[in-house]
Amino acid sequence: MAVSRVGKLKNQITLQNTNLTTDNVGGYTTGNTTFITSFAKITPKGGKEIFTDTTGRQIENPHTYEFMIRYRPNITTAMRILYGTRTFNIIKISDENDNNNYITIEAIENVGT
Repeated sequence: MAVSRVGKLKNQITLQNTNLTTDNVGGYTTGNTTFITSFAKITPKGGKEIFTDTTGRQIENPHTYEFMIRYRPNITTAMRILYGTRTFNIIKISDENDNNNYITIEAIENVGT
């Protein structure tokens, strides 16, 4: 996917790291810290509904999205994306044309979280 103008990157997103910290009782607490805030082009890629075999109730409704941002080093699939009140888990990262201009991130929305 080629981007002809920077103006297509119009949605502000936040990429976050997940951190584990020890607590006072010997366990761990999970927290998130902001890695970067960037502007992105967001494109819905698909969705599906998954139902149980026994009751027919819907148990999942994952939607896949593609986020294109300017190149940033050190983005990993262990991070998550925030867009408004929505949260996305990163599943794939591609360097657009391997020239370090843009990164395409494929992510699944956390519906209900």
